[in-house]
Amino acid sequence: MKKGLILSMAAIAVAAAVVSPYFIGQHVEQVVQQQVEQLNQQAGYRASITEYQGSWFKSSATIAVQFDIAQLDPAAAADMPEFPPLSINLAIKHGPVLFSSQGLIGLAAWQADMEADSLRKHLTWAEDQPLYQLTGVTSLFGSHSFSDEIPALRFQERQHSHIQFSGYQGGGEITSNRIYYQGHANNLVGEENGENRLTLKDLRIEMDADVSVSAMMEGGFYDSQTRLVLDQLAINVPGTDIGEVDAKGLAIEVQTTRNADKATGDMHIAYLAKELKVAGYQSSDLALEVQMQNLNEGVMMEYQKLARSGDMADPQAMMEFVEDNLPFALEDSPALNLSKLSGTLPMGKFSGYINSQIKVENVDDMFDGEWMRSDFWLNNLLVDAELTADKEVLLFVAKQQMLGQMQQAIDFGRLDKEQAEQIAEEQAPMMLEMIQQQGILVETEQGYQSNFSLKEGEALLNGEPMPLPL
Repeated sequence: MKKGLILSMAAIAVAAAVVSPYFIGQHVEQVVQQQVEQLNQQAGYRASITEYQGSWFKSSATIAVQFDIAQLDPAAAADMPEFPPLSINLAIKHGPVLFSSQGLIGLAAWQADMEADSLRKHLTWAEDQPLYQLTGVTSLFGSHSFSDEIPALRFQERQHSHIQFSGYQGGGEITSNRIYYQGHANNLVGEENGENRLTLKDLRIEMDADVSVSAMMEGGFYDSQTRLVLDQLAINVPGTDIGEVDAKGLAIEVQTTRNADKATGDMHIAYLAKELKVAGYQSSDLALEVQMQNLNEGVMMEYQKLARSGDMADPQAMMEFVEDNLPFALEDSPALNLSKLSGTLPMGKFSGYINSQIKVENVDDMFDGEWMRSDFWLNNLLVDAELTADKEVLLFVAKQQMLGQMQQAIDFGRLDKEQAEQIAEEQAPMMLEMIQQQGILVETEQGYQSNFSLKEGEALLNGEPMPLPL
């Protein structure tokens, strides 16, 4: 009896392993078609399934993808070469038994290879590798674990110049409510006549988003954190005033949050540099941070629809979008803040911020076209701004400003560079004093400070009323 039960269970397991791939294969075909349809809904893409073959245990498909820049920007497309079509070869093993390197059990194991032989005219990579490869496994519960790779590349358009890329590897996981991804590239080096012109070292990307793929495609808000880090960027441009640029510890950090109760979203973007050397001038701990708050989710999704439609370059379509959606956007009192601007130069430090917000008491009372009048924005815009800098920093800025004004005279030989430097050095303190006398700057123990505010159409500069040129 017991042996018979064991044999029966074994038979059921074997039958399930044999029959299940057939039904999984039917589901796979539907998913592939849906993904192609979603891609076609994005402006700038045209995709089609040119071949599909399905059998009991596996399926394969060939997908042709064409980039259509004209949909995004017709004017720019006229000056750009046409992108060659790309071919994606998709191979899928049906579960539940996979015997894949990424898992033994699951709905499917899949691999997508992007073939781009038309690019081999200027790009060189291993003959037995695709330009891009994505492999993954879909679990029995519908989550996906995956990895992707770009092989080492060499780009050469001219005889004595080339760009060498070390390759890229990444991977992540997608569930019903989360997308996680991280990737890394060692370096990219550009050379001309045997000398380095461009160097990028240690590029890292990480994203963690609490959202499903379908919700992300719709363009709504969600909670996420994305970080892009570059250890070093070096550029050598001989024969120019810039000369060499050397940046270390570069990072872009993006954080988004969604307020489900208010149907709004916030976004914070930070641009950071640990060290930066440009034209012989060195700076450190540079930070530029931007905040967008109380953004109406419905308006943002309508904007995504406009972008997907390809009508972004149509002025009439953009005007209609603004007129239809601006009242809804203003209801949530959106804010745009330059929340942090700071850095350290050899001669001192500087820091500042600009916070701005639109507050309309009753959006329903807005009449047609009111938003096009300057007094509407003056009466409803709130601004709070501050700049603080050491004295030597502002003297340096004043000197560079004066040198910029004299550049044309230098170029035409009416003034040599040494003379211009001396004039700027002598007049920079006078320029700074004149700005202080105008009330724009207030002297502090460390240097100078300036405060500006705007409320109900009235502006204050360092606490004193300031007439507006509007």
